[in-house]
Amino acid sequence: MSCPDQPVGRRRVLATATGLAAGALLPLTPARAAAATYTNPVIWQDFADIDVIRVGATYYASASTMHYSPGAPVLRSYDLVNWEIAGHSVPTLDFGAKYDLNGARGYVRGVWASSLAYRASNRTFYWLGQIDFARTYVYTATAAEGPWSRLTTISTPYYDAGLLVDTDDTLYVAYGNTTINVAQLSPDGRGQVRTQQVFTTPSSVGALEGSRFYKINGQYYIFLTRPANGQYVLKSSGGPFGPYTLRQVLLDLRGPIPGGGVPHQGGLVQTQSGAWYYLAFVDAYPGGRMPVLAPVSWTSDGWPVVQLVNGGWGASYPQPALPAPPRQVTPMTGVDTFDGTTLKPGWEWNHNPDPGKWSVGDGLTLRTATVTADLYWARNTLTHRIQGPTSTATV
Repeated sequence: MSCPDQPVGRRRVLATATGLAAGALLPLTPARAAAATYTNPVIWQDFADIDVIRVGATYYASASTMHYSPGAPVLRSYDLVNWEIAGHSVPTLDFGAKYDLNGARGYVRGVWASSLAYRASNRTFYWLGQIDFARTYVYTATAAEGPWSRLTTISTPYYDAGLLVDTDDTLYVAYGNTTINVAQLSPDGRGQVRTQQVFTTPSSVGALEGSRFYKINGQYYIFLTRPANGQYVLKSSGGPFGPYTLRQVLLDLRGPIPGGGVPHQGGLVQTQSGAWYYLAFVDAYPGGRMPVLAPVSWTSDGWPVVQLVNGGWGASYPQPALPAPPRQVTPMTGVDTFDGTTLKPGWEWNHNPDPGKWSVGDGLTLRTATVTADLYWARNTLTHRIQGPTSTATV
């Protein structure tokens, strides 16, 4: 899990509870590359610790949101390059009083690296993540845009978890830091059947975390990150509980954003045409942790290899060979007149808002919820991710 380096994160504050606003946010959006190629980052906004899946011809991704509410955004794409925000897996941060920013606060807590999965047997999306190192929460929905509801809580905190729906429909979770564990869930996903340590990271490697769990061609893989400059993978031909063998995927790899960090902590996904891609993130000032995409090939003995350009993660690659999308995705930036009765999914509150102090309908109204000299204590602060590499906003 990669923590933000400032408590509010890379956001543009629209308004706080000490003011009132009705208007529009209008960041500038960079031009797209030609149709034959795509340019990294594929999203110039802050989406960390990515999990990515495909359901039919549609791709979905989830990301960390820490103290923002609603949490765990669900992104949707038809080509792995152009994305929209469909909804949020965690409707409200009802994990304790500190997430209400009322006498306590939850900066750099809340929704860390978590997992998104789809279970075909009951046509249901699952989100799974631990909160405050105390317990694990599972939310489900029959549509990615929601509504999402809490299915259960599990007493074991699955740190940086990856959820696998096996080919026999059994649910497994890979999790941990340095010591990697695998848990089997009950058939209804509401409880834990067993958990077992499957790997201990050698001291020569350092700490590994950020598990993503896959079954590919009959073999089990746990994709792991070494924060914040490496990616490794465990492989087992003996079943989900191992034994596992470790191999390095990348280390100190030059990223595609000038001045940015090393691509890491993302997920693998296979297209409907059979090609594989790795969607990771790069930490780069001032935008945050931006998603970048690269093709992946496989060795003859079943190990993933990121396709490089001049020894680094490419600034551009050929567009994934996929059918034309059924529609254009909704842009993540542009004019918002707050014309509906709910906020569009691009908006997130700094902690949970006071529901009696704001409303949407022919504009946005924010009423004073707190009086404070410190922005970090200002309740009902509404935020939007900033758009890189440069942007403006007008209210």
